Amino acid sequence: MRRTSRIAGGLAAVVIIGVAAVGADEFNYVKRDTRRATREATLAQYTTPLELGAWYVIGPFDNAGRDKHDIVYPPEVGIDLAASYEGKDGRLAAWEEIPDDAWMKHDLKRFGDEAANTDGIAYLARRFTAPRDGVVTFQMGSDDGLKVWLNGRLHVDADVYRGFNIQDHTVELPIRAGENTLLVKVTQGVGGWDFQMMPVVDPRLLTLLEYHLNRDFPESPELRHYQMMTILEPPSIVLEVGGLAVMPDGRPVVTTRRGDAFVVENAYEVPPFNAVYKRFASGLHEPLGAAWDEDGLLVVQRGELTRLVDVDGDDRADRYETVSEPWGVSGNYHEFAFGPERDGQGRWWVTLNVGFCGSLGKSLVPWRGWALIVEEDGALTPVCGGLRSPNGLGRNAAGDMFCCDNQGDWVATNKMMHLDFGDWHGHPAGDTWYDEAGMAPPRGEEDFKPPAIWFPYDRVGRSASDILLDDTGGKFGPFEGQLFVGDQYEASIARVFLERVDGVYQGACFRFLKGLDSGVNRLAWAPDGSLLVGMTNRGWWSHGPRAWGLQRVVYTHVEPFEIKTVEVQPDGFLLTFTGPVDEVLAAEAKRYDIASFTYERWEKYGAPEIDRRSHAVTSCAVSRDGRSVRLRIDGLRAGRVVEISLDGVVRDDGASLVHPEAYYTLNVIPSAPR
Repeated sequence: MRRTSRIAGGLAAVVIIGVAAVGADEFNYVKRDTRRATREATLAQYTTPLELGAWYVIGPFDNAGRDKHDIVYPPEVGIDLAASYEGKDGRLAAWEEIPDDAWMKHDLKRFGDEAANTDGIAYLARRFTAPRDGVVTFQMGSDDGLKVWLNGRLHVDADVYRGFNIQDHTVELPIRAGENTLLVKVTQGVGGWDFQMMPVVDPRLLTLLEYHLNRDFPESPELRHYQMMTILEPPSIVLEVGGLAVMPDGRPVVTTRRGDAFVVENAYEVPPFNAVYKRFASGLHEPLGAAWDEDGLLVVQRGELTRLVDVDGDDRADRYETVSEPWGVSGNYHEFAFGPERDGQGRWWVTLNVGFCGSLGKSLVPWRGWALIVEEDGALTPVCGGLRSPNGLGRNAAGDMFCCDNQGDWVATNKMMHLDFGDWHGHPAGDTWYDEAGMAPPRGEEDFKPPAIWFPYDRVGRSASDILLDDTGGKFGPFEGQLFVGDQYEASIARVFLERVDGVYQGACFRFLKGLDSGVNRLAWAPDGSLLVGMTNRGWWSHGPRAWGLQRVVYTHVEPFEIKTVEVQPDGFLLTFTGPVDEVLAAEAKRYDIASFTYERWEKYGAPEIDRRSHAVTSCAVSRDGRSVRLRIDGLRAGRVVEISLDGVVRDDGASLVHPEAYYTLNVIPSAPR
């Protein structure tokens, strides 16, 4: 059948692809007036530039029975962006532009209600031009099935139902000089409906380039205060970081989701382009946590806590010791295990993910959905249940243990919870184990323990991960005693201030740092107070240019102007800043926009913010030293998240706030001034 191509519209951005491998000694940085011009000029020495048009999408077409992967719908006959067709269930299907000047991931659940986005087929089309013939290698993935044509020739044909993974297909596409046309067909059953393709670029070249670009053209104010450096692994290592620790001699050690552990040498060079990864262990079962104790490296595998011991000091584990294994593994794909982390009493903790059957979490074997303490003899002490996907454990300055849970069934949005004996954190899957723990089972919603922190979805991340206490003594900036929290989806880090009010933990979360290489999964302090960040995105798509990696974040000693703390008062809040404010501006009530909201509690995946209310600021009082502002606010109520947005509050030298928003989880309002 003849296919024609009529994609109209102007071309968008110039993107450099087809990058050849290059080493640090061969890299030639070409600085221009802007970040973009510098990037293009540097990469043009090694690459073929492509001028990209927008993506266009059309659908849904019918996939009832999920057997229509090979049915030819009109877009396969000819791409006419002005045309429309009868689609699924008689709906009108017309082409729609998706702005994209790169190779973004696209969510195709865009056609209306859930019925329209189930058992369907969508097409995407894009035009681009190339200056010369060539072959470019692309990675691509889809949820669910996929066909990809370039210039009328079929290159990918996968009639499957699967979750999204950008690494599903690696394809060499023959690019011709002049105009080229891509056509993509993505089938859908139920659940996610996604597509992405992107060129395979030598990561060493990009790492070298990004280091120089971030130095000369920082993309955000954050980079004036914190510098990110990639500790690049060799091409032979798939560094999907599951665990991250620091050895007694200061070298980082990482565990990977594919079962390896590596010691990293030369990690602290600036820039760290000569890092050496030495295999410490292999054959582990998806170790999603690591910590060094007095005798070796502790790693949490899916089914046990293991100690890896290097007997002869050659940086290779000689002995694998089972420390504890009394929790269950059914074989369910979602039964992750996290930890170990020490609390203030020196006890090791682990948390266990529930399994998933359909769209709901299930605790099929003991202690799934629970937090546990591992005793010295390896026995388990159950602490609390109600957890869903608790990927992140950490203690606060008082030594109490917290974990982060991820949005999903019974979890409205990402949250940070204080873990204590007998608590119930709201997910019912693990309720069956309360009797075995010798604890009273939860009676219902009256036993739900609200989190210390709700992270508003999309505003402070989408997939909270590791927790790390800032105990660096100021080496990492002005946030000693606060917590940093990774986000896997956003490739970012948030900051958390906690306080205890009438025995209940609550506090504020803030954005801190975005733009890391991949999804942030693990955090650890280097000996010099810099922050090590372990990353992965397989199965859990993330922002960032890479699928995995290890980075180091270094404080530049240029202090950021931030809201440092938010402390609740009987009638408002006390905001403390990292520097003195402009007292005239900070005393104006119009500078503060206060709102509050809450969430539904249900078994659906996530929940919207509901009952949003605005609150008037009745007075603002600036402290004598200019570092604090006391706000009196009308109508605050417990059980809500308070959004505090500042507009025009600046430092006394005119510097703007790096992040002018805070989100305070208000569980308790004190009865007396604090």
